[in-house]
Amino acid sequence: MNETEWLVCDRTKPMLRFLLGLGPEEVRVADIKTFPACRGTDRKLRLFACECYHRVRALLPDELAEAAVETASRHADGPATLEELQAAEALVRQALDSLEGRWRASGGAERISLQPTHDALALSFQVVQPQAPMGAYYASSNAHLAAAAMANPGAAPGDASFLASSAAEEHAQADLLRDIFGNPFRAVAFDPDWRTSTAVGLARQMYESRVFGPMPILANALLDAGCDDADVLGHCRGHGPHVRGCWVIDLLLGRE
Repeated sequence: MNETEWLVCDRTKPMLRFLLGLGPEEVRVADIKTFPACRGTDRKLRLFACECYHRVRALLPDELAEAAVETASRHADGPATLEELQAAEALVRQALDSLEGRWRASGGAERISLQPTHDALALSFQVVQPQAPMGAYYASSNAHLAAAAMANPGAAPGDASFLASSAAEEHAQADLLRDIFGNPFRAVAFDPDWRTSTAVGLARQMYESRVFGPMPILANALLDAGCDDADVLGHCRGHGPHVRGCWVIDLLLGRE
């Protein structure tokens, strides 16, 4: 993948394979044990997986899945330990295993009724994977397929309506990747002087609240601090989306 492809790509699979340091024809991600050439930190990949869930959670209401993803989010930023993440994974696995037999045997109306719970558990299981690169890769596909299934009850995966819904959600995820990882082909020379109390305060407020409406105000604060970087200011003033892990906010807060 090159810079032009990254900036316009609307499919997460090639973008994630690039971030994970894999070529397009490598073995299945599920068969890979380590990712030595990974271009993304575990934290950012974990946050991306969480955001894949957050985008579709209204379609997949499940308290256990919600709690597991919240644990993954807290683990990405430190407060939740690896043991807590593993405990969340075990709970989701147990619930998924108990549902799997009924899910596989179901069809018609029964399958449609089981779909939200099954897909919520399957997606959250990927989010809490101890291996963050693998979790991010499969959370993406689980989420856009779940969105398509919920938007088109009873449709086959090859149906035109299903494919269109899946592609739309995948496109939205590609925008999330660009928000979190920025442009990996062009490093920003971030000046520490841009970290004024106003800019850092705005960044921290948005990060903690998960409300990113003040991004254009952050652009003004950075401008006042002497920032003239077109990529930084353009990202703050753009249409988004902006989520936890946003590359500009991370630079201000000193997160990787």
